[in-house]
Parts: sequence; C-alpha cells; structure tokens
Amino acid sequence: MEQKDKPSAFKHSVGPALLERMGREIEAVHPAFDRRAFEGIAGDLARLELKPRIARVRDELARRLPASYADALAILLAAARRGNLRGFDIWPFTDFVQTFGLDERKRSLDALTVLTRLFTAEFAVRPFLRLHPEETLAHLLRCTASDNEHDRRWASEGSRPRLPWGERLQQLVADPTPTLPILRALAFDASLYVRKSVANHLNDITKDHPGYVVETLLAWRGEAKTADEKARLEWITRHALRTLIKAGHPQALEAIGVDAGAALRVHGIRFEETTYAMGDTLAFAIDLESLSARGQRIVLDYAIHYRKANGTLSPKVFKWKTFELPPGARMRLEKRHALREVTTRVHHPGAHALSIQVNGRTLETLRWTLAS
Repeated sequence: MEQKDKPSAFKHSVGPALLERMGREIEAVHPAFDRRAFEGIAGDLARLELKPRIARVRDELARRLPASYADALAILLAAARRGNLRGFDIWPFTDFVQTFGLDERKRSLDALTVLTRLFTAEFAVRPFLRLHPEETLAHLLRCTASDNEHDRRWASEGSRPRLPWGERLQQLVADPTPTLPILRALAFDASLYVRKSVANHLNDITKDHPGYVVETLLAWRGEAKTADEKARLEWITRHALRTLIKAGHPQALEAIGVDAGAALRVHGIRFEETTYAMGDTLAFAIDLESLSARGQRIVLDYAIHYRKANGTLSPKVFKWKTFELPPGARMRLEKRHALREVTTRVHHPGAHALSIQVNGRTLETLRWTLAS
C-alpha cells in the first residue's frame, strides 16, 4: 500500500513559499534574475523528498545565476546578508558552495563562514575536509578565535568524524589527532552552544579511540586556570564520556570520579504494572543500599531491552541520575519512561525487559510486556 504523504512533513518547507521568498531576495540584489522561471520549479519539488528538493533548488540557482562561480556566489551572499533568509532557507546556498566551489577553496570557505551564522555549514564543509584536509582544518582553526559563537561551534561540529546526517570523514575516524588543536582551543569556551559541540565531537571519537579521549581530557584538566574553566571542562568531560560511562568503561568512570566497582545492593525493581501499551508510561522504582563504609559517587542508568522483529531483545541505555550515596544509606528512586513512537525504532509487541545499571554494571533485570 502506498504511504500517504504527510502535509506536515519537513520536506514541504522547501516548496513554493521558499522559492518565492528566495527569488525575491536574489532579484533584489541581481535584477537580471528570472524570478518567475525560478519559482516555476515548484511542480518538480512536489515529487521529491527533502534532500533531492535541496539539490533541485541548488541546480536551478546554478542555471539562473551567472556562469562564473565567483559572481554567482557573490549574489547569493548578498541575498543572504539582507537578513530575510535564515535557518533552513539557506541550505540550498551551502549546498551550492559544496557542489560547485571545491576548486575555489578560500572563496568557498570564507562564504561558508558567512552562511554558518545564518544556518549551519557543518554539512557543506565535509567535502572540503575530505579532499583538502590541511587547508580546511587550518581555516576552521582560525574560526576558533572568532568573537562569533557560530563560527567557533562550526569549527568543532563541521570536523566531527561521525557527524549525524553528515558525510562520515573516514580519515578522521581512523586518526582523530588532526582536529585536536581545534578542540583544545574550545575546551574552555564560555558558550554552552560551543561546548556541546566539543563534547559531541569527543564522544564521536570514543567510538574508535576511547583511551585517546580520556587521556586528552585528563591532560586538559591540568591546564584549567580558573574555577570557570574547571567547571566548563567538567561539563565537557561528563558529556564527552557519556557513551563510555554507559558501557562501564573503567577509565572513563574514574575520570568523573566514579568507582566502577561500587559496593551496593539493589532491592528489586518494582513496576506499577507488568503489561503496557504504546502511549502508556512505564513506571518503576528501586531501592539502593550502600554496602560501603564511605560515600560513593553513583551513576545510575537504566536500559530498555526492546523486542526486535525476530523476537530477540536489543538494549537501549538511558540516563537516570548521578548522585552521592552516603555510607550505609538506603535510597528509594522512582522513574517514569514514556512509551511513544519514534522514527528510529519500530515497536514490536511481546516480551521486553528493563535492567538497572550502576556505574556501568547491570545489577538487576525484570521482564515486562508490550501489548499488541
């Protein structure tokens, strides 16, 4: 059965309204632009998904603008600088640069620096990094000294080895050291927007080089000069190591002051119900009892073991709480987890499981059922 197109689908944001808005802005700076002909591709877009729509707009821009890349780019930048195109409106412009500007690298990278402040050039810079890594990394390193947080964030986000939705940079997956100067320059950045990118960049690297990331963070710790710098780096450390912490990586746990071998006992998981339906909330509680004569730092996570189509279970770990457990204390903790549809997972009815993880170790597992 053919799936019905949803009017609310994001791809529809690249449609007649955007063509009209974009055409008007380009015509204002380049009167020779045939705005009506440009808007005429609306019928082509209706048959396409999101990325092909971006490509169709990009190609029509190339067709309607001067043949000279430099001249066409100058027009697009002038239209963007008018301030009426922002956010995803700019995506066809950045795609234009990455498609047609690879041979004019300085001009293109300077243009992406302008456009990243209006949208993001994190995807468009990937081909430059793949084909011309030294020149592109040098440009991004200069961006780390910018007063504009969008420039600084772009330097980290654009060079992530495993950027979601972006082209994977296999050379940086294999050897992450070329981006170290960029990350070091941003390790104590005052902007949380920038620090989130640094942490995500490092988390990417932990998938292939966990020890490298832990050692890097520990080395930076010795360079923090003020209380603010220490706090900023501590935030980056927790978020950069989150995947390793969920996996119980001993060095990562040690880096955040957690003992992988916490001495405690879990007194059962208690469900409000044992059978749930989509739309319900999975509600559960546990009691933790310290078996230690000293205080312990606890990283508490839980994993939902989702049923796959073949009947096997696949765990997905979720953060719960990080806290100090006093010596000999007993603590009750409660949690609610909404069961809702997500685009990244198909929910299959039948047996599921819930497990409790403390400092990376699974201590208790209980079965529950998802009703059909």
